[in-house]
Amino acid sequence: MKVKKVKPKKYRTKYAGTRGKGVYVTLPFDPRKGVCEACGRSVHEGEIKSTALHHWWYAYKPATVAKNPLLALENTSELCYGCHQIADAIRLLLYSRPERVARVARLLRGKQRLRFLQVLEAIMKEMLKNEKNIRERVYKIIRVKENAT
Repeated sequence: MKVKKVKPKKYRTKYAGTRGKGVYVTLPFDPRKGVCEACGRSVHEGEIKSTALHHWWYAYKPATVAKNPLLALENTSELCYGCHQIADAIRLLLYSRPERVARVARLLRGKQRLRFLQVLEAIMKEMLKNEKNIRERVYKIIRVKENAT
């Protein structure tokens, strides 16, 4: 019986970079495992149709990634469509000045304001599970900002 060699499937992805000027790169393998890192739903279990790589931060210029495609995997998470939509919104917040985000959020009223505060509270609770001293760091940031004004 002849053994057939299986070639790893290549994976094409876009590395957008800042200001929308991106580059498509081909990786020598598909880095996805088929499981959303945020909610845990799986392609293999039939819970979702697919996953995609989400870039939290574009640390390199597209030309640099074009020369070394594996750099495109840095600062990424594998997410389902629903979690990817949320991650895109979070990335937008990360690229924005915190003061600007706060000024926009200040405009929320009624149910939307309450919902936003609930989201912030849930974020803090989840992060407290995984990071030591985050509460102290957050309070320190708030105190430094208050003292500066």
